[in-house]
Amino acid sequence: MTERTSLEIIAGYLPEPLRAAVLSAEAAIGPDLTELRLYSGQPAAIVYPYRILFLTRSGVTASSANTAVIRTGFEDIRRTIDAVTHYSFHSHVNEFRQGSFIIGNGIRAGISGVYNQDGLITDVTGICFRISRSVPGCSADLAGLVGGGKGLLICGGVNSGKTTILRDLCCVLGRKRKVVLVDERNEIAAVSDGRTGCDVGILTNVLTGCPRHIGIISAIRSLSPDVIICDELAGDDDIEAVAAGAGCGISFCASVHAESLEALKCRYFAERLLSTGLFSHAAFLAGASQPGRIREVAVL
Repeated sequence: MTERTSLEIIAGYLPEPLRAAVLSAEAAIGPDLTELRLYSGQPAAIVYPYRILFLTRSGVTASSANTAVIRTGFEDIRRTIDAVTHYSFHSHVNEFRQGSFIIGNGIRAGISGVYNQDGLITDVTGICFRISRSVPGCSADLAGLVGGGKGLLICGGVNSGKTTILRDLCCVLGRKRKVVLVDERNEIAAVSDGRTGCDVGILTNVLTGCPRHIGIISAIRSLSPDVIICDELAGDDDIEAVAAGAGCGISFCASVHAESLEALKCRYFAERLLSTGLFSHAAFLAGASQPGRIREVAVL
């Protein structure tokens, strides 16, 4: 059986005529898309690292004003959510609280809408299908910087490929060391039904669905890791959890939202993070137009 493409998997959750339009336009869309975005009452958008196109019944167009564009109706959004949840809202309460679902191929379906008093998104108004990519070997120049109690920060802006780099580091390091991946938002391993949707290494334990700092502490106490990898360090709780591993010989690799060394040092938690002594280098990525490409590596 031929493996389905990510676009074919997404199309399987869409109602007609959206499904037919996506499948008929697959050749025109090509393999480089990063997102398919549906907004209630607006054109269906196809997002690439370098441009945005819009879906029509006969292909794609660069103009949202083109009269042939397909506009997503509220009923299309509702039926897509029904398909993603298999018609069971109550079985996916956590996803409606976090605002995203994992489907096949590690694809993330993020949702927007109205938060109710219980902290759940209801009245969904938009869905963003974000395609997960693995780029084997993209971290080849970085893996050697992680070990011996010294770690690495992966720094970049939105859509710069931080997750892609972390996923490859998991795979590379997890072939020969005990790795714990603390994947709070399930973006790196894409765990679904007890299986990882992405290759994160044969010796890698994955903790997902828990706050990052809790996962880090749990890993230190229970899983005897050589390396802990996590996404988007951002607050005091995260820094305290990382600091707890300072005397345990653990190496950390984590991402941080910062586009330069100067921007990193301006983050309010940077001084505390760097003072742990657990990070010897920071890799800065080139940006959204070249996701996963390393621009420079700085010594901290």
